[in-house]
Amino acid sequence: MKNWGVRSLLSLSLVFTLLVAGSARGEEARERNIAAHYGLGVGAGLCSLIYGPVKILYATLGTLTAGLAWGLTGGRADVAGEIMTASVRGDYVVTPENLTFNEPLQFTGRERALDQPADETSDSTEWQ
Repeated sequence: MKNWGVRSLLSLSLVFTLLVAGSARGEEARERNIAAHYGLGVGAGLCSLIYGPVKILYATLGTLTAGLAWGLTGGRADVAGEIMTASVRGDYVVTPENLTFNEPLQFTGRERALDQPADETSDSTEWQ
C-alpha cells in the first residue's frame, strides 16, 4: 500500500508540473506577442519620424518640378501629371505591417489603375 501512495503522489505531481509549465508557456508567448506588437509600434513611430519628413520634402520638390515641367512644355498636363503622381502618391507613414514585410512601403506612387492586376477574364469588347 505504501508503494501505491508514493506512485500516486508522483503521478499527481508530474501532471500538476506539466499543467503549470504549459500555462506558463502560454502566458509567456502572449507576453512576447504583446511586447512584439509594442516594439513594432514604437519602431514604426520612430521610423516615421525620419521617413515622413523625407517623403514630404520629396513630394514638395516633385510638385515644384511638375509645375516647372508644365510651364516648360507649354501646359501639357500629362507630363506634369506623371511627375506629380510619382512624387505625391505613396506612403507617408511607416506602419508595423511595413516592418514585418506584410505590406510594402511605397515611396513613389503609381496610378491607381496600375495598382490593380489586370483582370484577364473581362473582355473590353463585350459591351460594344
